[in-house]
Amino acid sequence: MLKRVERVNERTVLLEFSQPMEVTSTAPVIKASGGFTDIVDGLVFHTVPRDFNRKDILSFYRELLKSVGLERGVVFITAVPVERLRHVALDRSIHVFATVGLWPPACIEVDELFNSYLTISTINIAVVANYPLARSAMADLLRVVAEAKAIASSDSLLRCKSRPSGTITDAIAVLKPFDAGSEILFVGMSTAIGNKVAKAVHQIIVAEAMARGADQVLKDVLGYSMEELIELFLNVYRQTPIPGVLEDSIRRRAYELLARFLKDPNVWSFLVASRELDLHGVSGTITGLSREEFMEDSKKVVADEMLGMSLATYLAGAKAIFSMYWIERLKEGGRVGHWKSGMFEDDIVSALIASLLTLILDEYV
Repeated sequence: MLKRVERVNERTVLLEFSQPMEVTSTAPVIKASGGFTDIVDGLVFHTVPRDFNRKDILSFYRELLKSVGLERGVVFITAVPVERLRHVALDRSIHVFATVGLWPPACIEVDELFNSYLTISTINIAVVANYPLARSAMADLLRVVAEAKAIASSDSLLRCKSRPSGTITDAIAVLKPFDAGSEILFVGMSTAIGNKVAKAVHQIIVAEAMARGADQVLKDVLGYSMEELIELFLNVYRQTPIPGVLEDSIRRRAYELLARFLKDPNVWSFLVASRELDLHGVSGTITGLSREEFMEDSKKVVADEMLGMSLATYLAGAKAIFSMYWIERLKEGGRVGHWKSGMFEDDIVSALIASLLTLILDEYV
C-alpha cells in the first residue's frame, strides 16, 4: 500500500500510496485541479503557525498537493512539528499515522464556539487498512478512532470546563485500497480490526500526554501551574510572615517542597481524584448531587474537605489540618482570594498550600 513516506521539507511530510485508495474522512478529500473525490493517491501532513487562519483553505490545500506532486489527496495541517509525526504499523495490513497536539481541548461546556473556517487540526489521525471494508465498515472504523481519541483525551485530563473529547480542530481519515473489495461490513471497537486500531490510537495520544512536563500536567489537572500555586501560598504566608526571614528564601523553599510533592504518585492520585470528581459534578453524575448543587458548592457535601484533609495529613501531618482551617477562614474573610477551582480541586489546592505553610513553619519557627 505505502509507496513512500518522505520528508519533503521542514514543514511537510508526504505519504504516497502504490495504488489508488478509497477514503472516508472528516477533512476534505480534494483534487489539485479542482473539485472533490473519494479516491486519493496520498496524504500530506503540513505544519503551520499557531495563528494560521486562511478562509480560502481549499486553495491552500490544493497548493500543497501541487507542491508535492499529488493530484488527489487529503491534507492535514497542524501546529505540531512534522518530525513528531507518529507511525505505528500494527501488522502488514494496518498503519496508523498521527500528529498529536493537546491544545486547545474541546468539550461540551466550551467557553467559546468557533467559526467553521477554523482549520488547524490539532490531533490528526490517518488509518490505512488493507482489508475489504465496505463503506459502512470505513465509517465504523472512523467512529472507532474518534471514540478512542475521546477516551485518550479524557484519560489524559486535558483541561476543559467539562470532560474533554479531543481538541477543537481534530481530523480523521480512514483509507483502504480501492480494489480491496467490500466484504467486511462492520469493524467496531470489539472486533479484531477495530480493537487493534483503538488501542494504537489511545496509546499514541496518551504517550504524548504523559510526555508533558509535571508543570503542564499540574496546570491541566488543577488549573494552576507550580508558579501560580507558589503565588497563592505567598498570599497566605504574607498574612503572618516569619520575622527576620526574607520572602525570597520562603519562596525558594516552598518551590522545593512543591517539586518534591509532585514526584510522589500518591499526591498525583489525590489530584487526579479531585479532577475526576469535579468532572462528574459538572456532568451531574454524582448520585444524590445535582449539577446545580455542585455548581453552588453544596454544603451537604463534605467529601471534598475530607479529601483535602487526607492529602494535607499525608504531606505534613495533623497540624496541616489546622492550617487548612485557617486558610479557609482567610478566604471567607476576604483576606485572600478564593481559588478558581471546582468543588473538590479547591480543597486539594488548600491542602497543598496548607502543607507548604506547615512544613515551612516547622523548619523556621
